[in-house]
Amino acid sequence: MRWPVRGGTPVMEHSEIFYYVIWIAWWIVQFILYLLIFLLTVDGIYQIIVSLKGFGQQAAMPSAKRFRRFAVLVPAHNEEKVIGPLMTSLAEQNYPKNCYKVFASCDNCSDGTVDVVRASGATALERHDLEHNGKTWNVRWALTQIPLAEYDALVMFDADNLADENFLMYMNDYMELHPEAEAIQGVLDVKNPDDNWLTRSYALAYWFSNRFWQLARGLWGLSCTLGGTGLVIRAATLERIGWNLESLTEDLEMSTRLILSGSRVHWNNAAVIYDEKPQDLKISVKQRTRWMQGHYWVFWHYGRDSLRAFFATGRLQYLDLFLYLLAPVKSCLGIIILFAGMAYTLVNNLILFPTMSKGTPHDTASWLWFFAFPIVSMIVFCVICAIIGPSMREKKFTLRYVKDTFAYFWFGLTWIPLLFRAAFLAKDQSTWVKTEHTRGISVSDVSK
Repeated sequence: MRWPVRGGTPVMEHSEIFYYVIWIAWWIVQFILYLLIFLLTVDGIYQIIVSLKGFGQQAAMPSAKRFRRFAVLVPAHNEEKVIGPLMTSLAEQNYPKNCYKVFASCDNCSDGTVDVVRASGATALERHDLEHNGKTWNVRWALTQIPLAEYDALVMFDADNLADENFLMYMNDYMELHPEAEAIQGVLDVKNPDDNWLTRSYALAYWFSNRFWQLARGLWGLSCTLGGTGLVIRAATLERIGWNLESLTEDLEMSTRLILSGSRVHWNNAAVIYDEKPQDLKISVKQRTRWMQGHYWVFWHYGRDSLRAFFATGRLQYLDLFLYLLAPVKSCLGIIILFAGMAYTLVNNLILFPTMSKGTPHDTASWLWFFAFPIVSMIVFCVICAIIGPSMREKKFTLRYVKDTFAYFWFGLTWIPLLFRAAFLAKDQSTWVKTEHTRGISVSDVSK
């Protein structure tokens, strides 16, 4: 390249200036792209290391020497189709009947939910407030109606759940073994895993995360997260932190506030509940969009606090919380990077430097990397989930769900649009979209 000379000084032409500006901008884009890939890779390695503890086991719990008093709360809105079996499973708990009481907070119910609750012998709290609807408001109101001072802890279930007969017994044992535990999450199993491809996909996700997310963190001494149901919170903790929650994911917000207060959520791998999963994809998308709306909101409001707490104390628990709150953002970044990598390869090989890549395997390799590697990786991960999750749950090696690998892969793809959409809806934490439940089956049918 030769530049024109004026007064003995080389001067670049406008076209050459434009070229160098584009060249510098392009290398900045490359630097940002590879930096993000590096950070996501480091995070992925960290998550894998933490998850390896999921192959371990919790220590056996000795029987408790005393029976704690539990207030069992079931938030409900028009759940007459499914709440009956839950009430039965709670009435049949292998726990002294005078040591727990069931309260169903019936929120603007227009069906027979109240009658079903009272027929079971439980207490029906009737709430009539059309302005503040949804589970968060319902629970907040119910806690003003329950005399928590008379109980050691609050237990919460969703109306569509089923409780294993030993749920309260195992929670009582755990509380005695771990007197420092302020909040305890039980195992979230699925009561209708074999309804169709969608419920099987939910089941695979829950079976894997129960072991390699929740249990693993419990064994590391990190905080688990509350799942919105099948949980126990000490009455003293509720008095200390309160339930003035604002997000659509009150469980995540409560977990975050508890962790930032210096405590953590424990995991009890012996106490099991069964949760109904939607059979219709449209209903599922609405449910998961609501989850992500709340997740983004909690991140915007508490993410910086968790990061500041980590730098101030050096405790890994706060960094782990930050990375979890960041999860939907990381997912979106990963997707953006994937498509950015494809665009980068296209521009780099076909526009900016076509002669350098022509006739070399570089172009083909790059395209294969950005297209094939993520897809193959996801399929391999789906196969792992379809084998390890069910095998760990059934405590024996099984290939029963391998046939659902591609259904699970498709389930993963359905997360992509809702992750981006939920980011724009995150400001709205007042619109509650109820998930319809219809599977009124008994605990004996799912625990066989």
